[in-house]
Amino acid sequence: MKNIVTRTMSGIVYVALIVCALLAGANWFTALMALFALLAVREFQMLTGDASVQSPVTLLINTVDIAAAIALCLATLDDVYYIFFDTYLLASYLIVRIVLSLYDKRADTFAATGRSVLSVLYIGLPLSLAAMIAHTAGGQGISRHLMLIIFIMIWLNDTGAYCVGCTLGRHRLCERLSPKKSWEGFWGGMLFCIAAGLACAYSLDFDKWLLWIGLGIVVSVFSTWGDLFESLMKRTMGVKDSGHLIPGHGGILDRIDSLLLVAPACFIYAFLTGLL
Repeated sequence: MKNIVTRTMSGIVYVALIVCALLAGANWFTALMALFALLAVREFQMLTGDASVQSPVTLLINTVDIAAAIALCLATLDDVYYIFFDTYLLASYLIVRIVLSLYDKRADTFAATGRSVLSVLYIGLPLSLAAMIAHTAGGQGISRHLMLIIFIMIWLNDTGAYCVGCTLGRHRLCERLSPKKSWEGFWGGMLFCIAAGLACAYSLDFDKWLLWIGLGIVVSVFSTWGDLFESLMKRTMGVKDSGHLIPGHGGILDRIDSLLLVAPACFIYAFLTGLL
């Protein structure tokens, strides 16, 4: 009972933090994404064991990784040239990281370089794209709250998958990675997201009802894949949770795992369909 209360309170604080940041403005949300990037990359380093290696070069590498992820998010503060800045930052980071690997004396230097680059691409880039959506959709158009809608769909997908999966779940979705997930839960989560898409169409622009339903499907599918990928990562590392930052939930990666695939997928979808 105590764990349920703790988990519920932590979840409420997490949701309230995101909603308040989005309602306060794109710059506040960007700052929150930068904070998430710092915490998540550091957690990734601890999860993979790279944070435990204490040498001047590895400390510098870890710092560069964190700085690159944060910089990708903060680059979106420029509404006009953010794509240029993100491209410039990624190119610069890649050069610096490869050069630093030449001075890294760990036995698994090549693998460590791969983990390092993955942390920036897997965490920093998606969070920066989430911030891009908030900035790009920050005007007076019908999609000015697009990022908030995406978050609501992610949460509804989790809720639908849990409720339907617990009551009707019989067929395992991916037992190798997540024994509790079921196909029934997956379709339940998607149904919740489609319903949210229809609600958005009714409230914002019913002429685009098909696009909003499509957004719900994109969120549902990539949210599930994002969750499964983090499960793959944790099983590879032999841990139950990515960290202990959030009471009752685990680490920050346990909370944003869906977002890390949903954000880039929704950015591409919204850009191609004109929702942005």
